[in-house]
Parts: sequence; C-alpha cells; structure tokens
Amino acid sequence: MKRFKPMMMALLVLVSVVGVSLQVQAQVAAPALAAVQNDNVVIMSASAPVTVNNPANKGILSLGWNPGGTKLAYILNDEQFTAHIAVTDASGTSAPILLDAGKLESGFPVNWTPDGQILFIGAGDPSDMSKPYRVDIKRIAPEAGATAEVIGSFDMGVGCGGGSTLPADWEYWDEAGFGGTAPLLQWTDYGILHSTTCSGGGLALYAPQGGQDTLLTDDNFLNPQPGTPQHQIGRAVLQNDGKTLAAIRNTYAETAPINTLVLIDLSTRTVTDVKTAEQPDQLAWSPGGALFYSTRKQTGNLAANLTAVQNKNVEAVFGGSGFEIPSYEVNIHRLNITSGEDTIIHTASAYVIGRMASTIDGQALVFSQIANLDKWVEGIANATLDVVNDNDGTAQRSAVPVTLYWLPMDGTPATPLGDNLSQFRLKP
Repeated sequence: MKRFKPMMMALLVLVSVVGVSLQVQAQVAAPALAAVQNDNVVIMSASAPVTVNNPANKGILSLGWNPGGTKLAYILNDEQFTAHIAVTDASGTSAPILLDAGKLESGFPVNWTPDGQILFIGAGDPSDMSKPYRVDIKRIAPEAGATAEVIGSFDMGVGCGGGSTLPADWEYWDEAGFGGTAPLLQWTDYGILHSTTCSGGGLALYAPQGGQDTLLTDDNFLNPQPGTPQHQIGRAVLQNDGKTLAAIRNTYAETAPINTLVLIDLSTRTVTDVKTAEQPDQLAWSPGGALFYSTRKQTGNLAANLTAVQNKNVEAVFGGSGFEIPSYEVNIHRLNITSGEDTIIHTASAYVIGRMASTIDGQALVFSQIANLDKWVEGIANATLDVVNDNDGTAQRSAVPVTLYWLPMDGTPATPLGDNLSQFRLKP
C-alpha cells in the first residue's frame, strides 16, 4: 500500500514492495509461482519472469491460483483505493480482466470453488449499528461480464485496528495478514471455511446447501468471560487430505500472548491440542503429512549500543528516549504429527518468517524471511534515513528486505531466490 502514515488499519491492508529482479542460484531451478513486485504481479517459471500488464494501482494483494493452475485471481486496488477482483491467465501475457464483483470486504482473500469460480466476501452495510455486521459469501465466474452470486452470509466481528512504527511489521503483515493473522476463506468438502472476525481469528464452516454457519472453536476474544483468558484460533492451513486443519490458538497473557498448535478435524469438528518444541507462529503442510511451523525469539535490543549522538538522532525522530528496538532469531520446524518428532530445519538471524509453502512433491519448502531492523536503525541513528519525510514508507521498507528462500528437505541449507517478492503463491 502507498502509505502516507506509518500506522495502518487492519481493514485497509494493502500491499507495496520495493522491486528487485529475481536472482536464482544456478543450482536451483526457479519454482513456478506468482508474487507481487513494485505494485504489480510477477509470474515466475523456468523461463523469464513475466510482469502482468495491470492498470495503474495503489496495491495488489491476495494472489490465488485456480485448481488447475491455468488462471490467477487477485485483488487490485485502483488509484481511488477501490478494490477489484482481477483475473489473468497462467502465462501472465494477456491483459487482466477486472470483474464486476461489487464492494469487497477488506482483509478477506479471494479463492476458488471446485467448479472454477472465484470465491470472495462481499462487504456488509455498516450504517445500522443496532444490528450485527453481516457480510455475504459470493462467487463469480472468471469471465468478462460475469455476475456475482450470493451463496450465503454470516455475522462478522469488526472493530479491529492498530498499527506499528516498525517497517518490519509492515512487511510481515503484507506477508501474513495484519498482526500475522489473515482472514481465511476456503471451499472444503465440509463447507466453506471462513474467519469470523476482521482480525482473522475465529473459524466457522458455512453449509451452502442448508445455509447453516457452524463455529469450529470456542473463541472468546471479542466477548471475554470473567476468569477465562481471552483466546482465539486462526492462522489455519488445510492439509492435502481436505479434512485436517492445523491452526494457532492465541491466548492473551500479560507479558506476551501465548501461541499453541491445534488440529481440527472438519468431519467431526474435534479440536486437539498438539505439543510443539517452541511457540508456533506461521504454519504450512507438507504433502506427506508433516507440518512446518515457524518460530522466533528475541535476541537483542538494537537501540542498546548506540552512541550519544546516534541516540540523539533517534530520539529526535521518535520524540522520546529509552525505547527498545528488538532483533530476533527465527527457526522453521518440521513436525511429524504421528510420532511427535520435532526437528529444526532452518535457523537465521531475522525478524520473522512471513509465509511458507511446500512444493507439490514435498521435496522443498519455499518461504519468505524478513530481515532484522539493523539497517533501519543504522540509517536513523546516522541521519541517513529520513523517516519523517518518507511519506509512503518506501525508503524504510528498502532497509528491511524480504527474501524468498528455497529449502530442500535433504538437509541442504536454504538458498535465496530473490528479494522483495511479496505474497508468493506456488503454482499448483
């Protein structure tokens, strides 16, 4: 998103990245994927990258391949920040089609139905505050002139908001959703799986035939009960079996929220707690049934060793003193759900892992990694980075690169594929 303030609202999560050409190491074949670069869509393959000829826009988000990998849908925000659903073919060479889908609900992704239609959430009417905020589940054919069809609706919890002054958080939220939890929308054999709040927390299954919407969890984040910790479940990913959902339960605690792993059987709606070696952050399934999860732990304070002059420069920007700018170490674990074997397969000094996806054959993991804030702090401390006049955040983002990695499952270390390829989606 073209930011004119460093703060952002959860309901206006858009995308902007600083583009750098994909540099693939010689020993790694470029995986077929789509990503966002320079407010545009880039489709990568074994041949040269193709940039989709999109109209001028203020950001692109929510890339989604159809099941056959022949079409790519995404949300394009035009120059008036109005969201549209766009569709292009797998080659990316044809001009995208902008569908007449109506007003979209902010934060929710686009996805696909088994019969090749685009699934999305239409915005509700917020004018009557005496009623619950209700949104529509819709589908539309990926063709010019198509008309959207309402196939259901549900009441949605709203009022999410907040922001951060740290550009690493902006990058993380672009990759994983505001606060690291993106709202979910996915067609399953058991109903349409969707989030129930704008924060991405809460999970439910909507039955298109009967019209029933069934909560899968007992979240109380928006309606806390006395004596019971606030908690919500989100960040869910569906296994290849189409039945087993892995998700993160986030429980409020005074020092810091606590994340735990749960499995949800969509056929029985049974929720099972699963032990992990560290607190999980983001999740991805392997086709073989193993679960990948990322973690991070704080390792230092980048503001601790500044000189008096550097501290003065930092304080002049933020109008205070004694604040902390954390640095982190990240891990990626591979968890055998059956045996409980939990193995670290990647470790790095970095701010956070953004998103992960296993290749179709399960032989490698592709993931995005967001750098620590060292260069950002250095630029402010040495007065070489003008944060105050960086109205759209571009200069600050360039100090916090997002790197795409290829991690083979044979024990070979992760190989960088390129920088600033946001929101990647592997081609099915």
